[in-house]
Amino acid sequence: MKLGLQSMGMFSQDQDALKKVHAHSLDLIEQCGIRFHSDKAQEMWHGFGAEVVGDVVKIPGQLVESALKKAPGSFTLCARDPRFDRELDGAHTYYSQDGCAAFTRDFETGERRASCKQDIAKMALISDYLDTVDIISPTVSAQDAPTAGVVVHELEACFVNSGKHIVTETVASAREAQAQIDLASAVAGGKEKLRERPIFSNFVCTISPLTQDPGGIEAALEFAAAGVPVGLYSMATAGVTSPVTLAGTLAVLNAEVISALALIQLAVPGAKVFYSGGPATLDLRTGAYTASSPEALWLRMMVAELAGFYRLPSIVGTGATSAKTPGAQAAWENTLSYLLPSLAGASLLFGMGLLDGSNLLTYEQIVLDAEIGALVRRVLSGVDFSDDAFATDLIQKLGPGGVFLSQRHTADNMREALSLPLLSDRASYEHWYRNGEHNRVEVARQKVREILAEHRPLSLSESVRQEMADVVAAYSS
Repeated sequence: MKLGLQSMGMFSQDQDALKKVHAHSLDLIEQCGIRFHSDKAQEMWHGFGAEVVGDVVKIPGQLVESALKKAPGSFTLCARDPRFDRELDGAHTYYSQDGCAAFTRDFETGERRASCKQDIAKMALISDYLDTVDIISPTVSAQDAPTAGVVVHELEACFVNSGKHIVTETVASAREAQAQIDLASAVAGGKEKLRERPIFSNFVCTISPLTQDPGGIEAALEFAAAGVPVGLYSMATAGVTSPVTLAGTLAVLNAEVISALALIQLAVPGAKVFYSGGPATLDLRTGAYTASSPEALWLRMMVAELAGFYRLPSIVGTGATSAKTPGAQAAWENTLSYLLPSLAGASLLFGMGLLDGSNLLTYEQIVLDAEIGALVRRVLSGVDFSDDAFATDLIQKLGPGGVFLSQRHTADNMREALSLPLLSDRASYEHWYRNGEHNRVEVARQKVREILAEHRPLSLSESVRQEMADVVAAYSS
């Protein structure tokens, strides 16, 4: 028997509070309505029995509830390399990079510059190496790629440099969704193979308050029809695009997410979907977007709680520290950001590797964040409470004052019982001093150099690489 903090129900929110969020969200959906700019979505809602007034859709709450019940409660995030398949079973929390930053601090020069496709390729390679990073995401925007084909350039860079499952975002049209589906089909061996084993997934952002992006919702429908898991991701910001009260923000966020998920389930019953979100708050002194304030951390934990309430897998925005450089602030903000939704049962944490509120990539931050993730994962992973694990016979044999270090039992079990850090320094002061007094950021930079020089992901055949190149070229003009 193995018990962890997640399985013991730590941090589970009062069900009455979640029911109130649900009820208020349904009131908003029914009485105020959700703006669907998409003509296609409006026509679909009309056919399903909702009231469409201009571009505002008022949906009966019962219709939303019945639609959500069609969604599967678990599914597998398949990977190009099956060793990295991840089951969304409610018992594990997985980690992904953050995505879509516009700037990179150049690894060699330290210059802050616009991000490019090569940055995505390198971050995918680094994340492929790191055990803690389960899922790959295009961490920055490929600003050197043609605008028309940027989403396939970004996905291509991930597939080439990692064998893990990939999550994409910011797909703005059905055409862009089809581009990614075509590229993934080339890798998977065809569209039916992709349906059987979807090796990538996507989430689309809503527009707070209470609005669905026209291209985004049509892209989500395209992904669902192809069997690709898809989520709707609200970024409601308290006091700006949602009420300043946290309960009010939850009601807006929830209304946005479940209204879109309901449409997907009505269109494609049983489609694999995520309940997703990365709400934030306003800094009262500067007016800045803040994803790591105590209030934002609570809201993001509640995204996981609400996903559990609807019995849906979740993607929760995490990380997004306001720190501008790797260091103490990034460490304490990201640690709390990963811990709280993990305790609440989040399926996937989307948020490793970026600084400055998800605007700035530094290569070493992904390694530092992986260290935080590994610590959080170990704390929550559970402890063996079997009779053998109590080692009562050995304790009695050695008796009071016994020494366990030299025992065979210790050698046989120590690697499973005790974790080893990637970066953390546990040596003596003298050892640290003799070896150069390096801080952990310096050690992370050295680890990045080693990974980029030595790590090689599972390769793709030349024929697949050529088919991918043809898809990228076709969608880039």
